[in-house]
Amino acid sequence: MIFSAVFGSLITTVNGIETKAPRGVQKCSIGLSAKARHPVLRHFVINFFAVVSSLLLPWPLLAHEFWIEPSSFQPELNKSITADLLVGTDFLGVSEIYVPDQIEVFALLGPMADKPINRTKITGRYGDRPAATMAINKTGLYVILHQTAPVYLTYLAANKFDRFAREKGFENALSTHLDRGLSLTKITEQYQRFAKSLIAVGEAGSASMAKDRHLGLAIELVAEVNPYQTPPPKIMPIRLFFAGKPLANAQITVFTRHNPRDVESIKYQTDTNGRTNFPLLPGRDYLVDSVILRPSTGPNTVGGRPAAMWESLWASLTFKMPG
Repeated sequence: MIFSAVFGSLITTVNGIETKAPRGVQKCSIGLSAKARHPVLRHFVINFFAVVSSLLLPWPLLAHEFWIEPSSFQPELNKSITADLLVGTDFLGVSEIYVPDQIEVFALLGPMADKPINRTKITGRYGDRPAATMAINKTGLYVILHQTAPVYLTYLAANKFDRFAREKGFENALSTHLDRGLSLTKITEQYQRFAKSLIAVGEAGSASMAKDRHLGLAIELVAEVNPYQTPPPKIMPIRLFFAGKPLANAQITVFTRHNPRDVESIKYQTDTNGRTNFPLLPGRDYLVDSVILRPSTGPNTVGGRPAAMWESLWASLTFKMPG
C-alpha cells in the first residue's frame, strides 16, 4: 500500500533524520473508500495515516532520488497521459501528491524542435495523484520539468549524514564539517530537486529529430542524443551543468530498469567538459541522477531560524528506450 497525506508545518524524525517541511508538505496518503470521502472524515483519516506512515517510511524514501515517471514515454497524439512525481531508491518509489506549496516550477516544454520552445504550466488540484495529467496535440520531443521548493532537514546523528554524503560521492564532507567547527549532534541541510523527463509524442523521429536542451536549471542533466530517434542510439552521452556551466569530476548514477525487480545501477564520473557516456539497451527505463553537496553560503538566518549548514541540489532525468 502506498501512503501519502498532508499536514501543515510538520517535523518528523525517522532513523535519526528530522525533516521540517513547509506548510502543506506531503508526508503520506491513502486512497479513501466512498465512506471516507466526507470532508471531515477524510481530513481525519489523512492526518491519522500521516502520523503512522511517517514513522514507518524508511530513510531512503525520505531523502533519496526524486524523478518524474510518465504513464507513457511515447504517448499517442492527443491522448491523455499522466506523470507521477516519485521519491525512492533503486528506481522504485512512492508517488507524491500534487501540493502547490512544494512546487516552484512544473511545466511541459516542447516540441523541442520549435523556436521558441513552447512552455505550458502544469497545474492540478491539491491532492492529485498522479500529480499531472496532460494531452499533447503536436508531435515531437517534449520535456516534463519539475523544480521543488527547498526543504530543510536535520541529521540527528553524524553517521547518517556521512553515509548519505559518501553515497553521493562526497567522502570528505564530514571532515569538512569538522574543519568548519560545526556541531555533530544536529547537522542541518537544505535540499532542492530539479527533475526532467523526456517523452516523444507521435511516431518515432529520424536521427535529425530534436534533442534535449540545457534549460538553465541550477543543476541539470542534459541528454545529448535523442533516445527516441531512428535508428535507436546505443550510447547515451550525458552532460551535467551547475550554475550554467559544465561540471567536471562529478558523480552521476545511472539506474537501468527492465522491470521493478530487475534494476541495475552504475556510477560514472564526468570528464573535464561535464560529460560521461553509458550504454543503452532496448526496452529499458533509465533514471540518471546527480547531486551537489556544498557548505551553505547564504545568510545566517532564514525565516527566523538558523540557516542550514549544508545545501544539496539534486538533478534527475528519465527516459525510455524503445524496443
